[in-house]
Amino acid sequence: MNTSGTRRVLLVEDSDSDAQLYVTMLQELQADPVNNPTATPMAVERVAALEPGLVELTDGEQAYDVVLLDLTLPDSAGLETVERVVAADPDVAVVVLTSVGDQQLGAEAVDTGAQDFLIKDHVTPRVLNKTVTYAQTRKAQTKQIERQRNELSVLNWLIRHEIRNDASIILGWASGLEADTPSEQRSLDRIEDAGEHIVSLTKSVGELVSTLEDETADLTAVDLGAVLDAEVTRLRENHESVSISSAEEPPDVSVKANQFLGTVLRNVLLNAIDHNDTDTPTLEISVQLPGVAGAELDATPADGGTEQEYVWVSVADNGPGIPDGTKDSVMEKAYSSDADGTGIGLYLVKQFMNQYDGVVRIEDNTPRGAVVKLGFVPAST
Repeated sequence: MNTSGTRRVLLVEDSDSDAQLYVTMLQELQADPVNNPTATPMAVERVAALEPGLVELTDGEQAYDVVLLDLTLPDSAGLETVERVVAADPDVAVVVLTSVGDQQLGAEAVDTGAQDFLIKDHVTPRVLNKTVTYAQTRKAQTKQIERQRNELSVLNWLIRHEIRNDASIILGWASGLEADTPSEQRSLDRIEDAGEHIVSLTKSVGELVSTLEDETADLTAVDLGAVLDAEVTRLRENHESVSISSAEEPPDVSVKANQFLGTVLRNVLLNAIDHNDTDTPTLEISVQLPGVAGAELDATPADGGTEQEYVWVSVADNGPGIPDGTKDSVMEKAYSSDADGTGIGLYLVKQFMNQYDGVVRIEDNTPRGAVVKLGFVPAST
């Protein structure tokens, strides 16, 4: 990686006239401190074929930030040229130079590993400088994302194979113990509750890691009614003190989602219980189908297009509610209103709903509490 403060560009171009033009363009704005006062100093090295360019990338004394790469070289042509440059230096940003009729080749080069492409006849000094700058920025962002994905993979392994296994061992030992006094029984119950909470938490974190690693997960038609009914049943079994109101018959509707739909619903339900400050937490769960009287449209669809009619799942509670100033914050990473909270529940929900092309709203309940509303895109019939 180049740390000199000067942007180093390797120009791989066999045409002497074109090469001189690009060098002049790259350096033109550097000499204009009035119109371009914050320009990064630029150093350009030119080679006339791919092989000497690969030598510069692998054996050169200094690292390059960007390669300007012609795809019609004497010793290489086409996408293989891009592949060899990327293989020689995975850290360098690549901008491909194409002819007017080769726009499709330029787009394919980006899919192959280049950061951008330019049509030779349309290049101007400002366009060239901006493209080089943005290509370096995008490459740095891509490398950062790759590092984060690797870190997520390690985190996923650590959670699933270490922390969760140890928690399961604790639960196993605790289940084999017998209490002699009520005090000992309370201690055992607390150990088991803590162990089960750890297992549940590691599962949620593992699922979050999975969805962050796969931003383009395949979506299918999932039976919302069946999944919601299963989660409500689970909630009633595990939280007997909670008053839960829901439709007797699950709705007959499918939505765009994947295998983590239950995780989304479960986290909304558990969040409403975990943050409830009453002696008798109360949840009201309802589903509003599209195409019926009073069906709600999303007035601000995420893509800025026409209004989208959603299948709405609403979870209303009688807890302390969420102040207007923090309704968005509760879905941000690492947010928690409690000193010991994880803040992962609604953040996890937001990530999945983004994948589903859905929306999340938080509104005030009456007379107190909050309503979390999930808008799902109906599955095609």
